[in-house]
Amino acid sequence: MRRQRTKIIAASVILASAMAFLVVAGIRNTSIPHYTPDQLVANAALVDNKGVQVDGLIHEGSPKWDAAKFELTFAIRDRKGESTVNVLYSKLKPDNFKEGGDVFVEGKYDAEHNLITASKLTTKCASKYEAAESGGSPADY
Repeated sequence: MRRQRTKIIAASVILASAMAFLVVAGIRNTSIPHYTPDQLVANAALVDNKGVQVDGLIHEGSPKWDAAKFELTFAIRDRKGESTVNVLYSKLKPDNFKEGGDVFVEGKYDAEHNLITASKLTTKCASKYEAAESGGSPADY
């Protein structure tokens, strides 16, 4: 009886350890680090050829849209304007994409070319937030 209980406890500990290992490994493999452009440039060697998330402002004068190839190229800058990171996005250009607007990019970073090949691109529509801050009514949206 005691021997059987010991086997059950040992099996339970092994099973719990294996499950904990799989959870930790899964989280580590699916988590993507988040940076501002200056943080990404400063840590370029550490994140070269890895997935990253970057948010900032669309650098004025940088966007170029090639409708024939579905390629959008632009640069993201810090809010302070000190560092920029180039972005290549090969999907449809978002409707509210505009120079100086807020953008969130997820993709693979190439440190040699300071380029993110983006798999996700999200823009923030500032007009909705400005109306809410100024006390506009819900009917104004």
